[in-house]
Amino acid sequence: MKNLKYIAVVMFCSVFISSCEKDYESNITKVTPAPVMELIGGNPIVLFKGTPYVDPGIHAMQIVGNDTTELTYEIINEVKVDVPGTYKLLYKVANSENVSFYISRRVSIVSFTGYDVFEIPSGNYAGIRVNRGKGGTVKITKLAPGVYQISDLLAGYYDQYVGYGPDTAAPGILVINQDGTMRSELGNTAAWGEIVGTNFAFDTATNVLTFKATIVSASFAFDVKFTLQ
Repeated sequence: MKNLKYIAVVMFCSVFISSCEKDYESNITKVTPAPVMELIGGNPIVLFKGTPYVDPGIHAMQIVGNDTTELTYEIINEVKVDVPGTYKLLYKVANSENVSFYISRRVSIVSFTGYDVFEIPSGNYAGIRVNRGKGGTVKITKLAPGVYQISDLLAGYYDQYVGYGPDTAAPGILVINQDGTMRSELGNTAAWGEIVGTNFAFDTATNVLTFKATIVSASFAFDVKFTLQ
């Protein structure tokens, strides 16, 4: 009789635990919808030391079936504009189930010494990959004496003309040395890594900048030409 009671208790407990576990599991979503997130503006962004950082933000949305919902985001760290270095800025987005997802942007704060041996006008330039005769619009901005930011060392060829997108643009810094030679600094793409410019020349009469751009990881180089628009 005792054995029968024991068996009955065990069976009851098993049924109870089983039903509890089933009820508990029914409240768990196995697959949570991942938001679509896209950076607005450049990546990386390069600023000269002390320049205020204005974040361009991101697009974030959740798409489930035919329903699209815009999501808000939160920036969870900061850029110290007076401290040179490269910062990884994190954006946090929570979906409809309050599950967090992240996307990041690199922001480089730089401090280089350049010289105004000559002036490169700030503005938009028509960039081309010389051997293909194609490219896109490249922006050059003066940051300090002899120091310039170039929005794409690859002349807009992959980002704009081929259409691979902003991960294949290579923002970088151009520095004019005291002897009038030029060098690139911090050239980088999200897709292929370091980009280096060499053999720089600027024609002050025609406002044309030429140099050789090298994708370091692939040991692949080509000539580019920028003409002020």
